[in-house]
Amino acid sequence: MPAQQSRTARKRLIAAAAVAVLAAGGMTACGAAEEPTVTKASSGGDTKGQDSKGAEDAEDSEGGKGAEAGQERGDGPLSAGDTASYSSGLKITVSEASSYTPGEYALGHTEGNKAHQITVTLENTGDKKTDIGLIALSARAGENGVEAEQVFDDEIGSGFEGNLLPGKKATARFAFDAPASAGNLDVEVDLLDFTTEPAQWSLKL
Repeated sequence: MPAQQSRTARKRLIAAAAVAVLAAGGMTACGAAEEPTVTKASSGGDTKGQDSKGAEDAEDSEGGKGAEAGQERGDGPLSAGDTASYSSGLKITVSEASSYTPGEYALGHTEGNKAHQITVTLENTGDKKTDIGLIALSARAGENGVEAEQVFDDEIGSGFEGNLLPGKKATARFAFDAPASAGNLDVEVDLLDFTTEPAQWSLKL
């Protein structure tokens, strides 16, 4: 099936990238991985199933001395509509979660669970193209943080491919399968470039 083939191919690419970096001696040994800067969503904005609006520029031109208004750094998770920004100029915004009905031949959905969809928007505000083909998402659900398997079908789950040019955006939808009683979905977005820390969002269900 196309969805299953896409899922398998993505796993192989991710594994190949990891092996290549480790064989080269590992990049993270050279220094600490970069933490993203956070821009909070505008108050009153509705981000359910939609792209984030008006995310401000992420990094100060002085190289991190004094973040711009509305930006912060911290160990806590982001909320729906918040934007994670990296020094490369890449910005990532995750929408609120909304219910999703998997298709008849969907992979990753378990009977009795509920599927939830999110929209992830990437924006390249830098001056170089960015490879977004290896960006990976994972999720945990509920108070106990059980793994929420990603749902793949013809409507959702294909992810990002290719390069994102400067000044351009890319949007993709993802769905995750959670226990029916779960009240939250914790989503992690990893660039898999071995120089940046993943960004995490905690979304209400």
